[in-house]
Amino acid sequence: MTSPTTAGSVVLTGAAYGQTWAADYDTLYDDRDDIPAVVEFLRRHARPASVLELGVGTGRLAVPLAAAGMRVVGVDNSPAMLDRLRAKPGAGRVDARLGDMLHPPAEEMFGCVLIAFSTLYLLTDQADQRACITAAAARLAPGGSLVVEGFIPDPDRWHHGHSLQVDRWDPERPAVSVGRLDTTAQTIETLRITHTDGQPRVIANRLRYVLPAELDLLAESAGLTLTGRHRDLTGRPFDPRAHTHVSVYTNPAPHSASPA
Repeated sequence: MTSPTTAGSVVLTGAAYGQTWAADYDTLYDDRDDIPAVVEFLRRHARPASVLELGVGTGRLAVPLAAAGMRVVGVDNSPAMLDRLRAKPGAGRVDARLGDMLHPPAEEMFGCVLIAFSTLYLLTDQADQRACITAAAARLAPGGSLVVEGFIPDPDRWHHGHSLQVDRWDPERPAVSVGRLDTTAQTIETLRITHTDGQPRVIANRLRYVLPAELDLLAESAGLTLTGRHRDLTGRPFDPRAHTHVSVYTNPAPHSASPA
């Protein structure tokens, strides 16, 4: 019998993440956020009212942002995710483009660049994360904002660098996740073990998390200034004990020329 740690395993790199999760993504995460509050929060930070979302996925946020009257361009490297986006009601208002976060296929300038739901962490090399932040900054209009959402590892979840979580309790189709944390490399490796047609299926993923202080340095090196830190995308006040953060960085507007 083949071990479930190798049978049907999928290592999620690049577009493979979207190919693996596209069919289930909205079912898992549709109710994750208070969407009207998120739209209002991002509207306040998008000056002008245009958003470039890097890692747009199925358009969970992009579609309601566009429905609220904002110009939205969404970039993702997964055709499967973009297919799901384009099938949604109202998706025609979103300009969905296939591409990666390091070299977004967008030459225009935006009032806001959004990297939501720890998507930056899918870039598992610090140099790539820096390049992504630099690319985002280059597409910000003067006075525009980069909004980055991420998690902060919860020490109570990890025991000697490992974690175990029950994702679905079902005697016929149980699903569990195991994880390994490397605090030196700032990486988390996970294995989600599910059953499809009675056969074990293992989905492997790897993240490199970025703590707020490091993110501040990456943004500063790209010429951006930290102007706000919140607990989530509704703008709730940040709590240092929280395990999520939304950091807002602004592209300084050029000083007006002094009158002669």
